[in-house]
Formats: sequence, C-alpha cells, structure tokens
Amino acid sequence: MKDTGIIRKSCSPWASPVVIVDKKGGDKQICIDYRKLNAITKADTYPFPRIDDLLESFGQAKWFTTLDLASGN
Repeated sequence: MKDTGIIRKSCSPWASPVVIVDKKGGDKQICIDYRKLNAITKADTYPFPRIDDLLESFGQAKWFTTLDLASGN
C-alpha cells in the first residue's frame, strides 16, 4: 500500500499506530488505534444539533432564509 500511495509514513505527533489484522476469510483489514488520540481530544462545547431535531424545530416556522457562505451572498 505504501508503494501505491494509499498510505505513507508520518512524523506527526498526532499519528496513531496502524495494524493489519487477518480476517476469517483470509482477507486483511487495516485497524487504527485511536485510544491515545481520543484521550487528549477535547469535547466539543457546542456540538451541532442532530438533523432530525433541526427538522422538527422547523415544523411551525413561517419564514425561512438561505445563505451561501461560499460566495459571500
């Protein structure tokens, strides 16, 4: 996979170890151990609401607006 460019060596302090595991049918599976990274990740103080909660809150709305933040309009 390294030769084909799918994976590459990383010197990042945020890198997580990669292990290749044999599956029952003889195939290989790539697994990444994110436990150390998860241990230092800060929780999002203001997480995005779930889409079904947002849609439910629009049920009684009479006015809607749209914004295109990519073009600034």
